[in-house]
Amino acid sequence: MQGQDPQFALLEAARIVARGSELDAKLDALCVRVISAAGASAAVVYLFDPVARAVVPAAQAGLDAAELAASGSISADDPAELVARVVRERRTQMGQGADSRALADLGDADVGQVALPLIATDESGGEEAEGVLLAWFAGGVPDLSGPQNTLSALADLCAVAIRQARLENALMEKSDWMWRLATTDPLTGLANRVTFERMLEWEIARATRQKSQVSVLLFDVDGFAKINARAGAEAADDVLRHVAATLAGHVRLVDTVARYGADEFALIAPGGGGEVAGRRLRDALTQLEAGGQPVSIAVGAVVYPQDGATSDELFAAAGAALAEAKRRGGGSIVARSSS
Repeated sequence: MQGQDPQFALLEAARIVARGSELDAKLDALCVRVISAAGASAAVVYLFDPVARAVVPAAQAGLDAAELAASGSISADDPAELVARVVRERRTQMGQGADSRALADLGDADVGQVALPLIATDESGGEEAEGVLLAWFAGGVPDLSGPQNTLSALADLCAVAIRQARLENALMEKSDWMWRLATTDPLTGLANRVTFERMLEWEIARATRQKSQVSVLLFDVDGFAKINARAGAEAADDVLRHVAATLAGHVRLVDTVARYGADEFALIAPGGGGEVAGRRLRDALTQLEAGGQPVSIAVGAVVYPQDGATSDELFAAAGAALAEAKRRGGGSIVARSSS
C-alpha cells in the first residue's frame, strides 16, 4: 500500500503541519503524501461547515482541481454521499466505484474509496468533525484493520492542521473584536474618547514637525436632555446614531470623528479650516428630526497652534468656544481663532 517509508513520510507530514504556511497549502501537501506514502490514486480533503451544514472541497492531489472546485459543496445531510455520511456518523467508511461525485471521471468499479473523518478535540475535551479525507485506491479498498496505518495518521495530521487554522482565525477575530471594543463607541461606531485623544496627540506631533495647523471641533446636540425626556432613551439613542452617521459621512478620510461625551462629538481636521468644516456639518444635520422637532448642534472650533500648543490647551479652548455657542442658541458656531 505504501510507496515510501511510512515513518519518513509521517515525519515529513508532521513538518508540513508544523510550518507556518496557509491551510490550503498544508492540506494540498498532505494529500500528496496520501498518494506517495499511502499508495492512493487520488485524495481530497473536505472541510465541514457546521453553520451551512455543508462539506466543501479544500485540497486535492491526483484530480483535476478545476473540476473538483466546480463540483461545489455537498450537503452534510445528503444520505447518498459518502463524505456526508462520514461527517454525520464520525466514523471511517468505505465504498466501491464512484460513490462520491468528486470521482465522476474515475468511476471504475475496481476503484476503492476510503473516507476518514477528520476528528479534533475542542477546548472542552469534546470531539468535533473538522472534515473528511477521501482517498481512492486502484484495485479495491486496502486493508485498514490495523490500529496503526499511514492513512489514519495522515488523516489525524489533516485534522490537526484544520483545527490549528481555525483556532488561529478565532484568536484573530477575538483580537480584532477586543481592539474594536477598546477603540470605538459601541452606540455610534465612532472612535471613542481614548482613541480620539491619542489621535490628537499624533496629529499635533505631525503638525509640529510639518509646521502646519490642526483644527479641533466639539459638537453638542442642542436640547438633548429635552429630547431624552420627551421622546425617551431609545429615541435619544437614535438621534445620537443619526448625528454620528451624518458626521462620519461628511468628513474627509484624513479627519477623525469621535463620540466624546454623552451627547458630545469631536472632530480632528488637519489644516486650519475648522470653522468651514463646522458649518458644513451643522448644515448637513438640518434635515434630521426627533419627535417632530428639528435637531441642531452647537459647534466650538479651535486651531492648533493659534488656540493652544497642547491637547489640553486645545480642549480647554474648544470647550470654552462650545459653551459660548450653546449660550448663543441652537445651531451656533464659535471659532476662537476668528472671533
